Amino acid sequence: MAESSSAIGVAESRTELSNRSRASQGFPFGTTLDWRRLTQIQGLSLRQSVINKPTTVLRQGQIASSFFVLVDGWGVKYKQLGNGRRQILSFLLPGDPATLGALSQQPMAHSVQLLPDSVVDEFDPDAINRKVQDSEDLQAFISATYDNELARADELLTSLGRRSAKERIAHLMLEFDARLSSRGAIVDGYIVMPLRQRHLADALGLTTIHVNRTLRALRDENLIDVRGGVLRILHRDRLVALANFEDSYLSVGTLPA
Repeated sequence: MAESSSAIGVAESRTELSNRSRASQGFPFGTTLDWRRLTQIQGLSLRQSVINKPTTVLRQGQIASSFFVLVDGWGVKYKQLGNGRRQILSFLLPGDPATLGALSQQPMAHSVQLLPDSVVDEFDPDAINRKVQDSEDLQAFISATYDNELARADELLTSLGRRSAKERIAHLMLEFDARLSSRGAIVDGYIVMPLRQRHLADALGLTTIHVNRTLRALRDENLIDVRGGVLRILHRDRLVALANFEDSYLSVGTLPA
């Protein structure tokens, strides 16, 4: 894979957050697991970068040197297999930490790739760890994030083991919709989804041909519309019934109000 971190175009040089009008001394994360609020913590240096092409910011076996938060766009966590194939473990959406494992400073068992037209905030993991020592709120937020990631991983495993191809894709589309909706990232019912069919195939254990046929079937049934990198759910109730979708797992780890 040819992508490297050199593809990151720097949109903003390293600055102090005090120069970005951040006033809070606390950790105003709220009840949703949106790591973009990390920029509101004083004393953390930040660089914001624009991703111009598919860019691998972490490879499995490496120790992450930076803590990335996805501000806009999409990314994937994946496991690379020896035969060149890969298993996508999760999709990264705006507000997600792309390299949460950077805080542990241990070699990672997965890789992270950011997709084109993404924007990331980059932090020094050592600085965050110093803040963690003094903040029970931040400790709870990190723990909640791990719990939520584990819940989503369990649901993906269920899809791989027990759901049909149509159910898998329907369930994933509804998860995208729910996660993005909770962060105000859906406009007039349209979801910008810059994924290729190979991304869905690598996540759901299907071939690209099977993904293509299944998407066509869902369109023919007037359940979803996917074109030009945009997803629209047309009949939510029917899609929920098809996927047997129940979104409580997405609330695992969210903090009390």
